[in-house]
Amino acid sequence: MPRIAIDAMGGDKAPAVVVRGAWRVASEQPEWQMLLVGDEAAISAELAGCEKPLPNIHVIHAPEVIGMEEHPVEALKSKRNASLPVAVGLVREGKADAVISAGNTGALVAASTLMLRTLPGVRRAGILTTLPTLRGRIVIMDVGANVAAKASHIAQYAAMGDIFYRNLLADESDKVHVSLLSVGSEEGKGSPVIKEAHALLSNSELDFRGNIEGHEVFAGASEVIVCDGVVGNVVLKTAEGLCEILVKMFVQHATKAGLGEDERFMTTLKTMSRDLDWQEVGGAALLGVKGTVVIAHGRSDERAIASGIRTAADCCNKHVNDKIIEALAREATKAGATQ
Repeated sequence: MPRIAIDAMGGDKAPAVVVRGAWRVASEQPEWQMLLVGDEAAISAELAGCEKPLPNIHVIHAPEVIGMEEHPVEALKSKRNASLPVAVGLVREGKADAVISAGNTGALVAASTLMLRTLPGVRRAGILTTLPTLRGRIVIMDVGANVAAKASHIAQYAAMGDIFYRNLLADESDKVHVSLLSVGSEEGKGSPVIKEAHALLSNSELDFRGNIEGHEVFAGASEVIVCDGVVGNVVLKTAEGLCEILVKMFVQHATKAGLGEDERFMTTLKTMSRDLDWQEVGGAALLGVKGTVVIAHGRSDERAIASGIRTAADCCNKHVNDKIIEALAREATKAGATQ
């Protein structure tokens, strides 16, 4: 029975879409507890517009809001009663199992790192998200938390990504392959950090397939791709923009060609659009901290918020953090035995 702390004031369309997204999940999962954090009056007004009151939705008042443009650390210091740090604090206090916010990403990462701390054995937390490919969704990590990653950080991202994929996306029979995003597929290609990460991953328990180039990512060559936060963020933002443009281009060309009345074509187009839509994913996971943290997109709608809440609950129910601790402990033991 996961308890999800939700920053109701975070995001471009908060609190309306956040409250409605939480209500949607609460109505589907009556055993899950939704803790809506933010301006009590504003949240209550939105809840009043929902179909009916639900006993598993609770409102926790937080009078302040951290804006999207505010400096993360400074905002956390000056606005201790803001919805975002109060929501994270519920996880720290053991009153919630997970937190989700569509607000200031830097503030959420900083609050989670400072207030929750990292899991035993984790060197640096990282952000994981999924990407659409020809073979289904894959995961990529890190996409923005660590812009100056060391090789050891990237190696740990691979272990965490492997666990996330196996527990939330893979079938039992699926093999999970890990690749390192670089400027060439050859072992010697890439920066010194990438070369060192390659060596670490080659000696890990993971099914490491070596380096992968950018054009191979969306072919689904590997289920788990790792890189530093700068590269990962560029890949993510490029993918989001390209997917949106591709769908718009298909619609434009279909309309010009008179295919708008073709039911089979439009059904196929809708399916493709759904596969490429980041709103279906709902959010990225900040892995490596003591607690489940989901980062929703600032432009999230009700559907995206609901998807993000489900992701947070899945991480809790599948005990992802416990499995990360176990995997990193095995790697540490293996490394110690070889020294």
